[in-house]
Amino acid sequence: MRLTILHTNDIHGRVDGLARVATFVERIKAETPHRVIYVDAGDVEETTTRLSNLTKGVAMHRLLSAAGCEVSVVGNAVWLRYGPQVIPAQAAVARYPLLLANLEPVEGVQPTALIDGVGFVGVTDPFPDFLGTGLFGIYATDALEAVRAGARALRQQGAEIVVCLSHLGYRRPFAEVREIAVIDPELAELVQGEVDVIVGAHSHDVLPEGERIGSVLIAQAGSFAEHLGRIEIDGEEMTASLIPVGEDVPRHPAVLAAAAAAEADLDTSLDEIVADLDEPLEGQWVAEMLRERMGAEIALATSQAMLDYPLPAGPLRRGDLWEACHSTANPAVTELTGAQLARMIEKGNDPEFQETTTGSLRGEPRGPLHVAGDASDLDPARTYVVAGTDFELESYGGLVEPDWRLSIRYDFPTIIREAIEEKLGAAIPFP
Repeated sequence: MRLTILHTNDIHGRVDGLARVATFVERIKAETPHRVIYVDAGDVEETTTRLSNLTKGVAMHRLLSAAGCEVSVVGNAVWLRYGPQVIPAQAAVARYPLLLANLEPVEGVQPTALIDGVGFVGVTDPFPDFLGTGLFGIYATDALEAVRAGARALRQQGAEIVVCLSHLGYRRPFAEVREIAVIDPELAELVQGEVDVIVGAHSHDVLPEGERIGSVLIAQAGSFAEHLGRIEIDGEEMTASLIPVGEDVPRHPAVLAAAAAAEADLDTSLDEIVADLDEPLEGQWVAEMLRERMGAEIALATSQAMLDYPLPAGPLRRGDLWEACHSTANPAVTELTGAQLARMIEKGNDPEFQETTTGSLRGEPRGPLHVAGDASDLDPARTYVVAGTDFELESYGGLVEPDWRLSIRYDFPTIIREAIEEKLGAAIPFP
């Protein structure tokens, strides 16, 4: 079989980058006499990009469709932040199948797809610590066995080549915090003779010529639509390369038109006045809202994880709220000893710590920690009911030590901006 596979991964809401990728895809298809298939390995969505965030990633699948994508795997950027109930809305606008073979039950997806003799099976990082709580109502199956089962089924359906779209990572993501069962190089060793190509994602690795492990070729194109991956297959010969996507590349009009249409669909909802604020809406207001919502004694709210900036008193447009609140954090509650709580507050009030950041804040400093409730005289031995979000109560936010092993109850699938609107008495639209 003579085949060209073009691939992207971890675009994370870069609309202009995707529009430039689409220009390359169209050019390569026009100049290539054999079959060209453009695929994406997940996380086209991004919480800090306006259009993606305001539609919970749905609009990005309209854009990826306009770019000519023919199959994609579900990454972690949406279901982990918004819950799996968002995926059917994404599938409804995607003009390609969304693959997900190792999480069940999830609506709107399928484990495999067969396109012109090429079989695709998709798996994603299952975040077992998160799914093990049962909060989403879904569970992870073994990724390796899911790939093997999918490959066998595809071969039986006539697939000449089997490609795994893997959102597991080339390296172990967040290795200092957790591990996942298998990553791409390990997967490649274990699927010899079953899978031919692994198109990877999640770890944002730039693999200029891919990596050959036995008979399996691993490819990954970095992130943020900065490269378009290209795999050439000619019988048993396979090569991988990357095409830089510079700003000198024209943006494809079809992607720009899809973005404009998606923006227009938002206009009516975003112009609605959701409240007339008596006082500014800022981090302390959010902390008080969380304490009341979750029935807690104390609540903690990190400034930058809640709002990018305060909103003034007066009429509040939904669009203004959503622009200021890109956070996908979920309201949560747990129990902490007074000693643990005091440690968190002391750390959150440290000016040096407030200037630090994390990946989820995309480089922005944390800012002050807002505390709602009376935390002036904490009893170190007493247990307190404390509200916050996953950013404050999970170890990745930097306030909680991993060995505390907190039992956290989440208000899934509600995110902060929805909780704010509910407090303000506004009806919440869904894309």
